[in-house]
Amino acid sequence: MDSGFVNRLVGTSIVVVAAIIFIPNILDGEKVHYKEGFKAIPERPEFTTVDLQDVIDERAEMAPEVTGAPIEDIASDDQQFVAASTDDGVFETPSAEPTEPSSTQTNKSDTDPKVVAKTPTATRAPSSNLTSMAYVIQLGSFSHKPNVDALVEKLKKNGFKAFTRPVQTPNGTLTKVFVGPDLNKTKLEAKLPELKKLTKLNGRLTQFEIAK
Repeated sequence: MDSGFVNRLVGTSIVVVAAIIFIPNILDGEKVHYKEGFKAIPERPEFTTVDLQDVIDERAEMAPEVTGAPIEDIASDDQQFVAASTDDGVFETPSAEPTEPSSTQTNKSDTDPKVVAKTPTATRAPSSNLTSMAYVIQLGSFSHKPNVDALVEKLKKNGFKAFTRPVQTPNGTLTKVFVGPDLNKTKLEAKLPELKKLTKLNGRLTQFEIAK
């Protein structure tokens, strides 16, 4: 064999052996380097907004609650009603003090069914299914129950539906007297002059939410 060919063959063999030995080490070193680079990525989920959401939820739960009935600053209409009733001769009977408890109880039994009788009125709302709000006429606010009972009885005798509702004021509890409720605002508003003539009280039309 030619000595030049032998030298080339030996040199090629040395290069191949060197490549087999050193190239895997070089490639493995690069792989280890890339793996170390990816290790920092999983640390990022530590910066989450979970704690912030918990704080928001806690503050929402700590929001102030609405407690108690609202206090209205209104004056009673007892004097006006008593004066009007005295002129009409209606208030001659209540002057007997001992009779008041029995008349109060009888009138109370009449008033309570009237409140219950208001519920069927609310049942008329599903027939229209248009609104849960009705209208009432507020006639006045009274501090003495005999005045409330006398007014309710007077309204009933003249064909009006009436009910009462207690209200808190800075001076104590008053009782409001209402006529209605009615879903027809115009129809109820037309009764204001008749009620004014009957009770001498200035009623006003207001909205009333039908309790279900």
